[in-house]
Amino acid sequence: KDYNNMERLRTEFFKQRRRGGDRIIKRMDTIAYESALMFLSRQAVIPKYGFPVDVVELDTPPSSKSKAAVSLQRDLSQAIAEYAPGGKVVANKWEWESYGVKMIPGKELRVMRYECDEQHNFKQWEWKEGNQEESPGGDKYLWPRFGFVTDFSKEPKKPQRRAQRLYTTRPYFAGFDKNADPEADTREFLGVKITPALPGTLVVLCKGKNGRGFHICLKCGAGFPDSKSPPHKSPNGADCKGTLYKLSLGHEFVTDVTRLDFPYLRDKEKAYSLAYAVLLGAASALEVPETDLNATITGRSSGGLSIVLYDNVPGGAGLVANLYEEEDTFRAVLEAAKERVEGVCGCDSSCYGCLRSYRNQFAHPYLRRDFALERLKDALEGRD
Repeated sequence: KDYNNMERLRTEFFKQRRRGGDRIIKRMDTIAYESALMFLSRQAVIPKYGFPVDVVELDTPPSSKSKAAVSLQRDLSQAIAEYAPGGKVVANKWEWESYGVKMIPGKELRVMRYECDEQHNFKQWEWKEGNQEESPGGDKYLWPRFGFVTDFSKEPKKPQRRAQRLYTTRPYFAGFDKNADPEADTREFLGVKITPALPGTLVVLCKGKNGRGFHICLKCGAGFPDSKSPPHKSPNGADCKGTLYKLSLGHEFVTDVTRLDFPYLRDKEKAYSLAYAVLLGAASALEVPETDLNATITGRSSGGLSIVLYDNVPGGAGLVANLYEEEDTFRAVLEAAKERVEGVCGCDSSCYGCLRSYRNQFAHPYLRRDFALERLKDALEGRD
């Protein structure tokens, strides 16, 4: 389907004698020659934890003598923040700075347009340069599937201090699989409606510093945290006159998702606070690391907000499915969550001892442990 859509677009460009047909052909080649493992794991046919195809590399100068024994690799969901343009990494006693995304001759990286409304409903569609029929509005993100590059014309520096993490990521729920019916077998425990664990798509975005995005050249891959006018230098040090587009960096994956509908949950402050309390409670009750799970919020058709809890492993690991199986398990999750926010940490709103973590920095202004505690007590004590 993706290939046929590109073929139709290429035919339209040809008939209208518009420029850009060569880039469409490159995109078609990228789709046609995608590896079988990449395709099957991206569609959650095989588990990615068994086939780690989403690991990307920060390429360093090939002539650098100091490159020996350095392999700068990360899972793509982490790499879009740590290896984003301007990001610095210390390895083998050298400091490496990312200069942009890696481009492969004859292939093109996918750019998606997206919108997230006030009810946190996330929508996305593919963007093509020069497509005049595209609907207006929406921001864009780039999927850097080939990895990242340093400036090949520069040698790494000796680090003066510990490398700072400049960027963070934020997850969005793009919806359940089109063949799934989350309403079909919904259960209700302690007044909370719970869907079975179903395949769902998560989009993780890195929007740069203060959400300003990056300015990335789709021709050479050079990227800049701030606005820059062409010409610019490619990662190989050559002059490039390619267009710089304002983009975020994104990663998509399919995993097991369960949706929790607490009654009368409408404010995002209360929704985020409750979501991360439940996440921490689930990790404690299921005896798994917190990083094996993650959470976000989304709108629901009846109004209000839902909590989305998902396995932080592409393809799923069967963790969130436990919340749906037995009421005793779900009660244990809420009890552990309540214990986490009861105030032992001593903070007034939230801290790293209760709700905060590096992963949810974007939500720190919204997190209040008293909000979460109130809703958890309502559920455990049977209050509406």
